[in-house]
Amino acid sequence: MNSLIRKIPVCLLLALLQTSAGICQEAERERLAILPFGIQGLSPEEGVQLRQNFAEALGESMRFNILPPVAMRSILEEAGLKKIDDCSTLPCLAQLGKILGVDKVASVTVAHLGQGFALHIQLVDASDASLQYDERVDYPGAFNNLLSVVMPEQGRKLGGAEFGTGTRWYVIAAAVLVGAGLIYWIYTTFASTSSTQTQFAGPAPAPK
Repeated sequence: MNSLIRKIPVCLLLALLQTSAGICQEAERERLAILPFGIQGLSPEEGVQLRQNFAEALGESMRFNILPPVAMRSILEEAGLKKIDDCSTLPCLAQLGKILGVDKVASVTVAHLGQGFALHIQLVDASDASLQYDERVDYPGAFNNLLSVVMPEQGRKLGGAEFGTGTRWYVIAAAVLVGAGLIYWIYTTFASTSSTQTQFAGPAPAPK
């Protein structure tokens, strides 16, 4: 019986540690909407390709839950917003984020200028319209390299950037570990008390 009691805290600790890892990872990932790229001197198909490569590279960081384009279009259509090209100010982008039900909005523009391209990447917090990331890139190269090299690099760069306060997952982890330690202490104390009571009880008297 005592052996069983001692095993219970260990099992609970393992379960709590696994649960805390999942909770922390999920809590750390904010919801993000990457708006359709604003393009100049490019075809709509090229704009879609650029956005896809940027989103895939950003997704590698596992930092955000990125809203799928199909879901985004559906939400915007239900809200009666068929054209959002003119939405470029921080308050407007934040309002779009609230409509889409996300924490942050990424707005990217790409302009084909002469023999190169100009990129402007912004990340806006939907809760307070604060600008948390602002990156400008001038790339004097071909479109294929822009698509296969530059956009993935910028996606990974955004995924590794430090901005805002975010969810302090380590606080959640600490709380879970404290709870696990408390459970372990309770069961250890209970097991020790049970063992002491058994010793004091002594052997049962022989029948007469």
